[in-house]
Amino acid sequence: MIRSMVAVASTTAVAAALLVFGGGVASAAPAFQVPFPCGQVWDGQTRTNHSPANAVDFNRANDDGDAVVASAAGRVSRVDNEGSVSYGRWIEIDHGSGWRSRYAHLSAQRVSVGQNVSRGQLIGNVGSTGGSTGPHLHFEQTLNGSAQKAVFNGTQALYWGTRAYTSRNTC
Repeated sequence: MIRSMVAVASTTAVAAALLVFGGGVASAAPAFQVPFPCGQVWDGQTRTNHSPANAVDFNRANDDGDAVVASAAGRVSRVDNEGSVSYGRWIEIDHGSGWRSRYAHLSAQRVSVGQNVSRGQLIGNVGSTGGSTGPHLHFEQTLNGSAQKAVFNGTQALYWGTRAYTSRNTC
């Protein structure tokens, strides 16, 4: 009887700790959308030698200066310019529960740190800054700092190769 009571108390304490401190279970991701205005079609490319490997590069003909919109609602956590290296001009949005998205190689950044943004809101423009070799949008989704395979419109991006994606962002 005492062993049963100890086992129940121990199980209850562990369950309570998981509720308070988290049990390592991934939080549900935001409903990420393609980071472009509704109806636009973009080629998204992934490759094994990309850094990070789970990033998606979006491009299409004559895309320099095209609008980039928030893939999900959140708060802008970083707006940076690394000059002619790495991401160049980039933005990071915190979506809560450890989820963030990054938008890099922008020609212009149209938000500021601390600003709340809604899904589909203009945040920047496609460019070729940083270590880019041509205009495109480098896009990442991370969970607790670790790169995740991107999901758009409820479907995981194609890994490894190129696929055309049609934006349903705020349609």
